[in-house]
Amino acid sequence: MINHLKYLILILLSVFVFSCRVSKKTTTPKNLERIYNPASSSIHPEIKVYNNTDTSSIIVHRIFTKELLFNQANSKNNLQAEVKVIYNLYDLNNKQNLVDSATTTFKYEKNTKSSYHTNDITLRTFVNNKYFLEVITIDLKRKSTQYSYYRIDRTNVYNEQNFLVINKKSNSLKINSFVNNTVPFGIKHYKDDLDSLIVFFYPNDFKTPQPPYIIDSINSDFEIADTNWVCYLDSINYKNFQNEGVYFFSTTNGSKENGFRNGVALYNFGNVFPVVKTPNDLIKPIEYLDSVEIEQYNDSTGKYTKLAVDNFWLNKANNIDKSRELLKIFYNRVMFANKYFTSYKEGWQTDRGMIYIIYGMPDYLFKSGIEEKWIYNSPGIGVGITFTFNFSENPFSINHYVLDREKLKYTGWDEAVQMWNKGEVFYFQN
Repeated sequence: MINHLKYLILILLSVFVFSCRVSKKTTTPKNLERIYNPASSSIHPEIKVYNNTDTSSIIVHRIFTKELLFNQANSKNNLQAEVKVIYNLYDLNNKQNLVDSATTTFKYEKNTKSSYHTNDITLRTFVNNKYFLEVITIDLKRKSTQYSYYRIDRTNVYNEQNFLVINKKSNSLKINSFVNNTVPFGIKHYKDDLDSLIVFFYPNDFKTPQPPYIIDSINSDFEIADTNWVCYLDSINYKNFQNEGVYFFSTTNGSKENGFRNGVALYNFGNVFPVVKTPNDLIKPIEYLDSVEIEQYNDSTGKYTKLAVDNFWLNKANNIDKSRELLKIFYNRVMFANKYFTSYKEGWQTDRGMIYIIYGMPDYLFKSGIEEKWIYNSPGIGVGITFTFNFSENPFSINHYVLDREKLKYTGWDEAVQMWNKGEVFYFQN
């Protein structure tokens, strides 16, 4: 009888523990406008998700040392920072029910030689499912919080998250998908032992989105690659990755009949990306304002000069100080668009990047596993605007969203561009 009672108590305790860890609640709408506001938090973690077994995934979480607050409020009296990481995992196949959650606290000793701290956090995921992941990072000393959101797709054996991309210099999982010909990297599938992959290269000449009031959206063509070759994974020739563009590592020959969507994409957008520095890179986003005026700055060499960029903004503002302000704010928006919205093309060149650069940050942002809604709704500026971005299945990126142009009744695009062209920074919130 006593043993039976002990057994019953253990069962009840196990049920209680499990119920504390996982509830059946679903995601609820909340304003997430701060996730694309770099000033909303003192910490800006970098996060990547890999699937590492048939029943688990890894959150690779990196936080920069210079962004943390260190103090001696601890038993050892050492300079120490404390970071709490919370994740909530929602099932996209089941009404976005919460299926897993956990909290972990990390303590970091002050180390001037370490520019960042990286931790791996394991969560439960299962093959054939899709998930929506929320990661909350809290600097406990500074009381600063940052929210991050990611999709996890386990429906394809050879999709991006099933390939482990390794930085061979640090012998650790890469936190991003960027490569060049100077940093050695490795690729392996978490389950299958692959000797080689076929690489398809697509140059970085993707089309810029049209204004939001134009119904026809831009679709990039990946049917025919510029070049392709066999990449042997035990002897990767890094010189093959010096050109800017998309490198798609595929398990097949690239035809749709043979599984065109099987593989992982890595990108080369220049060594300083997401920052834009060269005159040619600085000129490109100006296309949103005035493509005709850009053409006249192209000199006989076919390249733009820094003077051409400066003159463009000086002509807008008619004042050196004002032109500097315009230039600074515009390219800050470009840089953060690259940081937040890059998919298979640079973030400034995506639909979300276009809206972010021209309009600024939204007043309200609601995000789910299938869409984002950006609402600009400040009083005194006429009717509000709602932009809806739908997640788009794409073999080259899991961060690709497309503007739903057919839902737009009013965009305010002409007024916004006109203000920029008059030398004024456009803030919908003003």
